[in-house]
Amino acid sequence: MKAESFMDFFFELFISGSAYIVGGYFRDYLLNKDSRDIDIITDISNDLLLSLIKNSNATYSINRYGGMKISLQSTEIDIWTIDNNWAFKNNLVTLNDNDKLNSIAKGCFYNFDSLVINLHTFNYNLRYFNECMSNKELNILQENSVYKNLNPSIEANILRAIYLAKKYDLDFSLNTINYLFSKIGYIDDKYEDPLERLLTIRDQYPKYTSINENDILNLLFKLREKQNSNQLRIDF
Repeated sequence: MKAESFMDFFFELFISGSAYIVGGYFRDYLLNKDSRDIDIITDISNDLLLSLIKNSNATYSINRYGGMKISLQSTEIDIWTIDNNWAFKNNLVTLNDNDKLNSIAKGCFYNFDSLVINLHTFNYNLRYFNECMSNKELNILQENSVYKNLNPSIEANILRAIYLAKKYDLDFSLNTINYLFSKIGYIDDKYEDPLERLLTIRDQYPKYTSINENDILNLLFKLREKQNSNQLRIDF
């Protein structure tokens, strides 16, 4: 898809609604880093989004979580609708129509990824990201256990916690520790070997190839130490 066609696509989108860049692309821009991936969420319907993409003659595919993936020269763009976002779709995060910016920010899983900018008005929300960086603490924004249990990316969330803690020297909040401990236990029960399972999933994510076996083992030992529990049954 050419850049000119993509701008036409956004012009048509803005006639019907708004679009918000979420997470890494905005963060990389602030940190003066290159970024090849853009995550966008929009408040138009899923049917309208699909129609606009088809009319733009873009080559697209459906990503693993139901969003639309578009290739724009050297950049990959994933676009979701609010209606199709798992947190809003399952009513796990309340959408305030008068403050969608903050609602979307609160719908992000980790505070590190909670950066949102409205592409129409250029209003933005960096509150939770700033808290993460100033406190050096990775936190899951929602306390609701249903929200955490229904998140479909269990292994990816664990790997991301390892990756971010290592790269940015972040500690874990109690909410994050409890989640990681619970989900490692779940993986242990289901697959018997959390280490092997996480290494297998790691290989599906090129950005996490820097995570090695010792990084995962360190997390497991750290969780055991903080929880003072022997619930995990892992042969190292």
